[in-house]
Amino acid sequence: MGHVELAEKIYDSKRENGNLAEIRKLADEAYVRKTDTHKLQGQALEIWLKNARKMDEFLRKPAEEIKEYQLSKIRDLVDNAFKYVPFYRELYTSCGYELGGIESFADFERLPIVNKQILNAFDASKIVNDPACLAAANTSRTSGSSGTPFTVYSDDADIILDHLQVLRFYNSCLKTPLQENDWVYMLHHAGLAFSSLQGKFRTFQLPDLLPDTPLGEHLLFLRPRLLVTLPSYLPLILRHKDKLRASGVEAILTNSESSTQLERDYYSNTLGLPVFDEYSSEEIGMIATQCTHGNYHVIEDGVYLEIVNTDTGGFGNVVCTDLNNEMMPLIRFDHGDVAKRSISNSRCDCGSPYASLEEINGRRDDAFRTRAFEVVPSASLLAAIDDVLITPDKTLKNFRLVQKGSETIELITQYGDKPHQDMANILLQLQNRISSLFGYPITLLHQNVDMMPKQKSYKRRSIVREWEMS
Repeated sequence: MGHVELAEKIYDSKRENGNLAEIRKLADEAYVRKTDTHKLQGQALEIWLKNARKMDEFLRKPAEEIKEYQLSKIRDLVDNAFKYVPFYRELYTSCGYELGGIESFADFERLPIVNKQILNAFDASKIVNDPACLAAANTSRTSGSSGTPFTVYSDDADIILDHLQVLRFYNSCLKTPLQENDWVYMLHHAGLAFSSLQGKFRTFQLPDLLPDTPLGEHLLFLRPRLLVTLPSYLPLILRHKDKLRASGVEAILTNSESSTQLERDYYSNTLGLPVFDEYSSEEIGMIATQCTHGNYHVIEDGVYLEIVNTDTGGFGNVVCTDLNNEMMPLIRFDHGDVAKRSISNSRCDCGSPYASLEEINGRRDDAFRTRAFEVVPSASLLAAIDDVLITPDKTLKNFRLVQKGSETIELITQYGDKPHQDMANILLQLQNRISSLFGYPITLLHQNVDMMPKQKSYKRRSIVREWEMS
């Protein structure tokens, strides 16, 4: 399957297409990151072989040791930003900060919160620690689905560490760790930093999955151990159920789009494979990953996560500090998402002492709000859709819930055939279910379309709030 690799040439994962024309065409359209070089792959491989066990052991350190590690990283990060990054020097000086001023997490959490809009107002040279490095810096740019495009600059060390933390997550989803000749199959618009580590720990990427893509045949050819996908591709993957299972795939990982545990459980049971979810972003990298017991554990050697401005239901704004990006520090960065922290202080049954998130509601701009501005859990809304709308009719292709006002919700549906004959009763049940979540009566509007309206991002967004709260 492999081929002899020439010096300084990276292993070309795309060539492993099994002579399937549709696979070859799609694979050639996959974006190749500038970081995917022979040199950086080699550095990442060397670090992984040396530190993989130590990184895994960090997952089971006592919580006190993890907090000590985080506080030490935060002290250095803040002081270095204060000394070398003009934006932070000006911001922290204005609030009276002095070098060495972080002695506790309480000290740290008194620093100002920043966001995309604030950072975008400054020239790139003012938000990095060395403007001379900008020309050679690695960059990632968010899609702007929130209305604010944003560029993050990072150095090679940060890119490598982020990739190795991804590999560690992959291992946590398997009964035995990935071996050097194993494959990971990725169905995603944005791939990993490295397509392989000099031919080891290889990834095959398709940027899209189409109805006529011979996925099953290619899985049988490559025999990957993991399948990483957007949740919206799961219905298409289901068509290849038998070949997927025969190929030896051991687990499915989802990311980038919101999905409910009920949805993932359905596909897990139907496919006979565990399905794990990942919470990550272009700005920060991996933020939290789901363990074998369904809990989302924060990647605490990569990010310090806060939930601020919580409402009575415990939902608040996600604020992240990237512990590894020293070139462009993101310190107390308002991520634009809403989440709820787990109230349990006990160690998870998986063995991890990491902080856990009970629920992630995705973009703050999309989270439904009551007229008292409290969050309506997205998982509960999607569960209502599962129970009331999807269960009685398998011809529903797509749906979207749109909050038009404090008391008005619109349901947009796209059916493969005509809507369900009992649609009026279904809409009444759904209206009552959603009203109970809001705590007061809501009006449910409905339109059925031949084609779903386009969205700003390539990602699926099933919950959209158009209502601007005053």
